Amino acid sequence: MEKLGINFGLLIAQLVNVILIVWLLTMLLYKPVLNMLNERTRRIQESLKEADQVKEQLARANQDYDAKLAQARQEAAGILSQAQERAKLQEQEIVAQARQEADRIRAEARKQSEQEREQLLGDLKNQMADLVTATASRVLGEELKSNHDKLIAESLASLGRQN
Repeated sequence: MEKLGINFGLLIAQLVNVILIVWLLTMLLYKPVLNMLNERTRRIQESLKEADQVKEQLARANQDYDAKLAQARQEAAGILSQAQERAKLQEQEIVAQARQEADRIRAEARKQSEQEREQLLGDLKNQMADLVTATASRVLGEELKSNHDKLIAESLASLGRQN
């Protein structure tokens, strides 16, 4: 092969050198770089998965928030309607109590005015009886006085006839 210009020793040395360089490059450069790229790819994929999970959690949290907000609004509306109903009932009770109190006051006023009327009528009757009695005694006194004078005159006249 020397006729062809190939030196076996040199060829084998060059083959060994190329194999050694390929092996060294593979071990020292290609594998670490490939491992680093694979690790980076894996981390990126994990980060993307985590980001998707976070998005899903956020979406669920938003749904939960919306549901709780709607529920809170319903509860608030229920509480408000109950408060309004209680206020109406209290208003009706207060109005009923006020009417009862007004009726009681009217009844007491009527009773008191009736008592005062009866008392005034009694006082009026007593005064009228006193006036009638005074008037009657005056009239009778005048009648008796004038009759008395007449009776005295008649008695004296009758005594004078007998004598």
